[in-house]
Amino acid sequence: QLESLDLNRNKFSGPIPSEIGHLQQLTSLEIFHNKFSGPIPSEIGHLQQLDELDLSFNKFSGPIPSEIGHLQQLKRLSLLENKFSGPIPSEIGHLQQLKSLFLEQNKLSGPIPSEIGNLQQLTGLYLSHNIGLTGIVPVEVGQLESIMRAVFSNTSLTGGLDDLAICKHRESVLWLQADCGGLNPKITCECCTECCGIDENGRNPCDDD
Repeated sequence: QLESLDLNRNKFSGPIPSEIGHLQQLTSLEIFHNKFSGPIPSEIGHLQQLDELDLSFNKFSGPIPSEIGHLQQLKRLSLLENKFSGPIPSEIGHLQQLKSLFLEQNKLSGPIPSEIGNLQQLTGLYLSHNIGLTGIVPVEVGQLESIMRAVFSNTSLTGGLDDLAICKHRESVLWLQADCGGLNPKITCECCTECCGIDENGRNPCDDD
């Protein structure tokens, strides 16, 4: 039984076949830096032994399937730099072993689900460059005590972070980035290590990162 599938850095294209769900002993599925496209098949939820799923740097689109919440052994989930759209599924809150969640550079929209606050092992939360994300950072997310790195920049999130536990215990936070700078800051965050926003010269310093 196959336990690890690594197809990284190739030129594979097209959708992931639904038959991926037959590989139920997989603990690691890494296919980043390819040209895969289309939606993630719901059968991904059958891979309940996975502890690492990396689909980043492809051309996947459509919603993140709710079935991803079945992968309760996951420690690392990376979907960054694709074309995923729609809301962040609340079912991600079922992944209570998760340590790193990379959703940057997609087309996600709507509020951050408060269920992410269930991820008590989470050390890294990366949501930047999803301009459709709206609302405030939920109190439940701000209370995650294990967070060391959180990135909320280049979104449409508003409100403040300073009253959240993530700021009150900032001695353990190595990197906290939000749209708290520039001419029209969207978020107040005195504890942020980096504030993003368009300055008087039309530049956003965070775009250079």
